[in-house]
Amino acid sequence: MIRATEKSSPDSPATWSPRPERPSGFFIANLADSVFGPVRAKPPSTFPPSATGWSPLAGASPKLHDAIRHEFVSGGRVPHVCLQRVLLPERAEAMHQALRDAHFQRHHHGPYPLHIAPLAQQAPGVLTDFCAWLASEDGADFHAALVGWPQKLETRQVQVSRMDVGEQFPEHRDTDEEGLAVVYNFTRPWEQGFGGVLTFPHPDGDRDLMRVPPIFNSVFIFRAVDAPHRVTEWLPAAQGHQRYSITAFMLAKQ
Repeated sequence: MIRATEKSSPDSPATWSPRPERPSGFFIANLADSVFGPVRAKPPSTFPPSATGWSPLAGASPKLHDAIRHEFVSGGRVPHVCLQRVLLPERAEAMHQALRDAHFQRHHHGPYPLHIAPLAQQAPGVLTDFCAWLASEDGADFHAALVGWPQKLETRQVQVSRMDVGEQFPEHRDTDEEGLAVVYNFTRPWEQGFGGVLTFPHPDGDRDLMRVPPIFNSVFIFRAVDAPHRVTEWLPAAQGHQRYSITAFMLAKQ
């Protein structure tokens, strides 16, 4: 697990902050009772076999899986977990190269100044294979099991995005439905001065609740409903480099 630059719960080993936010009534009342139920069922202990072709986490120990699930539910106002080295090394390297070679175009929604890669316009290869797996039942089941999400999920959308210097993703909310947002990062190199940080505003409005850097071969998984967030500008210090990410929305199965 990796450390974000702010912390949303005081005893979380993966994130930190000078002003921690404790898990509150927001989490217990709205998530534990309405999603997990009054008695939380034991999460699945096995993953779809297809996951072993993508992630070493599919073969990790039960102790690590328990730690990941605990980290997620201890995430404070926005339940979350940050994980690094999440894809097999050869897969991550191939994904980085495929993203560099991919066909991108300006986002169709004007207020979103960034680039996206429509999957129908990409040559078959590791990028399209990975996105197809994320969109599959196995992909949704893997991520739900990884964090101990108790509902059956289905992937509604997979978006491949790139940021060039001067681009950003303004504050927005992804959905009003229960489920997960899963953000894979393939940015390399990345330095603090590059920007491109995923941030979640504090309800007080005077600081960030969380700041998540786009570390190569990492994934950030969070409860998607009513979680405003943005991605800060990709700054001139990053000239010659791009920020690459793939986001999947895995929501309650209808």
